[in-house]
Amino acid sequence: MRKGVDTTSTSNKNSLRTLLPFLAPFRIGLIFSAVAMIIDAVFTALRPWPLKIVIDRVIGGQETRVPLIDEWINAPDRDPLLILYVACAATIVIAIGTGAFTYLFTLLMGNLSQKLIYNLRSELFSRLQRLSLRYHTGKRLGDTMTRLTTDIDAIQLLVARGSLMFFSNLFLIIAMLVMMFWLNWQFTLIACSVSPILFIAVWYHTREIKRASRTARDHDGVLASLAQESLSAIQLVKGMAQEDQQHKKFAAQGKLSLGEYLSRVKFQARMAPIVDILAAIGLALVMYFGAKSVLDKTMTVGDVVVFFAYVTNFYAPMRAMSRQAGGFAKAFAGAERVAEVLQSEVEIKDDPNAIVAPKFIGTVEFKNINFSYDARPVLQGFDLSIPAGQMLAIVGPTGTGKSTLASLLLRLYDPIQGSVEIDGHDIRKYKADSVRQQIGLVLQDSVMFKGSIRDNLLFGASHATEAAMQDAANAALVSEFVQHLQDGFDHPVSERGTSLSGGQKQRIAIARAILRDTPILLLDEPTSSLDLKSELMVLKALQAAAVNRTTILITHRLTAAKMADRIVFLHDGRIVEDGTYEELLAAGGEFARLAANEQLG
Repeated sequence: MRKGVDTTSTSNKNSLRTLLPFLAPFRIGLIFSAVAMIIDAVFTALRPWPLKIVIDRVIGGQETRVPLIDEWINAPDRDPLLILYVACAATIVIAIGTGAFTYLFTLLMGNLSQKLIYNLRSELFSRLQRLSLRYHTGKRLGDTMTRLTTDIDAIQLLVARGSLMFFSNLFLIIAMLVMMFWLNWQFTLIACSVSPILFIAVWYHTREIKRASRTARDHDGVLASLAQESLSAIQLVKGMAQEDQQHKKFAAQGKLSLGEYLSRVKFQARMAPIVDILAAIGLALVMYFGAKSVLDKTMTVGDVVVFFAYVTNFYAPMRAMSRQAGGFAKAFAGAERVAEVLQSEVEIKDDPNAIVAPKFIGTVEFKNINFSYDARPVLQGFDLSIPAGQMLAIVGPTGTGKSTLASLLLRLYDPIQGSVEIDGHDIRKYKADSVRQQIGLVLQDSVMFKGSIRDNLLFGASHATEAAMQDAANAALVSEFVQHLQDGFDHPVSERGTSLSGGQKQRIAIARAILRDTPILLLDEPTSSLDLKSELMVLKALQAAAVNRTTILITHRLTAAKMADRIVFLHDGRIVEDGTYEELLAAGGEFARLAANEQLG
């Protein structure tokens, strides 16, 4: 258990170190909020004093202790009715002051929290965009989405409500303690004698609630991932009659989350009565010793009323925090999960001296490349040179490193050893974005974004002219099906492009690559999921896209490899054959055997 406590404490400190810098732009607002809270605390601490004056001076006719105005209040010739008027007026002034400053710091903190969350969510999304492909392949999408949405919302609750509750009550407690010690320090110690036990009880239960909330949030992330995976593949799930199986997996994961939430509810339910009982003991002590002090004439009735009001207010924040502990624990757990992402190292970083890449000619070289995935070697001593303007097909069995070469060229990964060079220069000397901007990309499963066909064509080339877009659409044969759509290029595209066929999506992706007008074109299995008719249409579009560009085609389809100027065959991360289509057939090697069986890879 102790080990867990230390881990939690370290996690809290790390989260704070990560998230506190986001408050820096709001320093002025925080200062004004703090001043407003302090003034509000002073006004609130003064609330029982007019009643004390009325009870002691107006009704009891005895002297009373009041800060700053003792002499005026206790003057022998002071009219009791005038004192009553002043006390009533003071009550109204205190209420107005409390209301005004409460409004002020609530408004300031509310605005601050919304802007803070906006900045935090934007930075989190930006960090997720910059984190390496290795990070994303090791994470579930649903869990990542939970951190970006519900965890951020929980932090907003903590900043907007939790900080207000904590700091406003903290300043109020300080103000009340000052007043209580000024009145009677011995009685103050008696009144606060229960507080240490109360703080320990709240700390212990809050820690347990936070631990359960943190584990529950992790389970919720897995639960969201299961839902996202199942619903995004609903056609496959239904087609293979796996609805019950998926539901069982979802329910099993849900039980883990439920168990932690029930644990949190148990500690939360236990904390509230403990706080109430201890608070009642504190109030009972005030009543007992207060009454005795009044009878002994060491304190006035008004003094006891002030103490009773202060002690009530002293324990009220504890009650409120005990009832809100679940929400606060959820927020702290969310803060930890967000901080985890923000603390994650960006694997692919630009060198401090990196420059913007010049316009490439298109010569690509892989020199003595060594690369591994989780200690599993993929490429060892790999060398490959591709002259500018050449169309090269890379073929071979699955797992031989074909797609790894694409990732290295795009600098989604860096090699362990060796270098990837364009036009004779290591791409690591350039800013990664400036390299990627000069590489057109068509993937096996072309990603479409919700919007219109026009939006998807212009993705990555937002400043392209209408004429350039039309030319690219014509070259990629997109216009052939767009002309039959009622809205033309403004035809809506559903999420993930489900309203388009596979061939249509691939042609849009090719047009998108053409529109970027890059010197290097990277095609990763662009026809593997297409039928013969769609493949022929896409290949025709690819031939247009490859003109005057260095084109790297990763494929296992015979029809696609045929149109390449040169083919390299990979096996176990090494090039075992290199030549034209005809030369490799004549060599009678692995490529020829695969071609004879009408399959590659």
